[in-house]
Amino acid sequence: MDLSDKIFFDLIKKGMNIYHGNILIADCKGNIIHIDKVLADAYGLTVKQALNMTVYDLVDKGIIDNSPCAKAIKEKRTVIAEVNVKNGICIKTTIKPLFDENGELEYVVGYSIDEGFIKELEQQVVEEKEKSNGIVEAFKFIQRSNNKYKSIVIADERMKRFYKAIPSIAATDSTIILYGESGSGKDMLANYIYANSLRKNEVFLPINCSAIPAELMEAELFGYEKGAFTGADKNGRKGIFETADKGTIFLDEIGDLSQKLQAKLLRFLDSGEIKRLGGNKIIYSDVRIIAATNKDLKKMVEQGTFREDLYYRLNIIPLTVPPLRERKDDIEALTRYFLGEFNQKYQKEVMISDRLIEKFREYKWPGNIRELRNEIERYVITDGDSGELFDSLVDVYSDNSVAAKDDVLAYGDTLREARGEFERIYIEKVLEECGGKVNKAAQRLGIHQSVLYGKLKKF
Repeated sequence: MDLSDKIFFDLIKKGMNIYHGNILIADCKGNIIHIDKVLADAYGLTVKQALNMTVYDLVDKGIIDNSPCAKAIKEKRTVIAEVNVKNGICIKTTIKPLFDENGELEYVVGYSIDEGFIKELEQQVVEEKEKSNGIVEAFKFIQRSNNKYKSIVIADERMKRFYKAIPSIAATDSTIILYGESGSGKDMLANYIYANSLRKNEVFLPINCSAIPAELMEAELFGYEKGAFTGADKNGRKGIFETADKGTIFLDEIGDLSQKLQAKLLRFLDSGEIKRLGGNKIIYSDVRIIAATNKDLKKMVEQGTFREDLYYRLNIIPLTVPPLRERKDDIEALTRYFLGEFNQKYQKEVMISDRLIEKFREYKWPGNIRELRNEIERYVITDGDSGELFDSLVDVYSDNSVAAKDDVLAYGDTLREARGEFERIYIEKVLEECGGKVNKAAQRLGIHQSVLYGKLKKF
């Protein structure tokens, strides 16, 4: 098996206990080497009985009417089919072949989606929408290549229009680049594009260009021949571009790519040609590229740190994901969504007040969705007992001032002193933004004018 197949196989083995569906694994001769209990029960067999059978036996004994596993073994390709079981159950299944380093078939993996689980998820969404007075609108899809369940929660009208336009863009093979701040949801959008593309049944490989050292990135992307460098696999190895043939690659943080790799990426985008590290053989690969960055690539072009020709080659379809602070309705929708998620995860029933949600809407969320999710998780873990501190956090950081954060320990030795100083800074900031109008500032602060006058006298 190559790297991608090994990863796929390992993920399957690790995920068997939590996977909401059926899994069957057979070797190249059709011998069943793994079957989950639910599927065995559906066949009217024990797991032990099934492991002593072949995929051909299941048909010969009249347990199922056809074997997509047998077809995948014969044709050495992915097979998607419906299987009718003798007890009347119809199972929609996908069979993926796994090959060794020499291209010889080793295993076939059959997996199917639990329709009941899908319906359960849909019901949860309906209930959530009712609880939040229709604020939460969830669009769900399934990545058929790896069966990950993803949800996109949006309430902002601008974002609804944005996502409604995505399927038509996704249906092309054009290169897409996603712009947006860190944590704004670029990876989620990339997944959504892939799931609505013509390549949705092929592999999807995300690569963070900033997470892999520059000296290793070339080998990771383009592969290498045996003996290419010290420590290299003796048989060489396929790169990401070669492994993802016919599929999609998501190059996150592409602005961190070295100049050398920018040139090689440009060549690939223009010709589809790959040369492994240490090799001369030209390999062709058909891959759709989705890139993303939180940097200003145009400015980097002007500074000479990003190739101009690559910039224009990537910029065929540019999409900008707005920061969370510009999507006020999404803040509330995501807050309630994450609250439900973590209440379920930690088996709690923590509530959140409308007042706190309103403060969330005022906060600028420099870390965007990622920051909101982390804060809600912390809030649930602490059973909401940190509510007052949570309020203070939002108030203190509403100006998104790095200096204010850095100077947090400079004010007083006690929490009361520090909180008092923060309050003074924040009120002065609001007053300044309101042109010194106390009535307007009090309204924004959510307090009565008399209360604000009292606080100003103390200052």
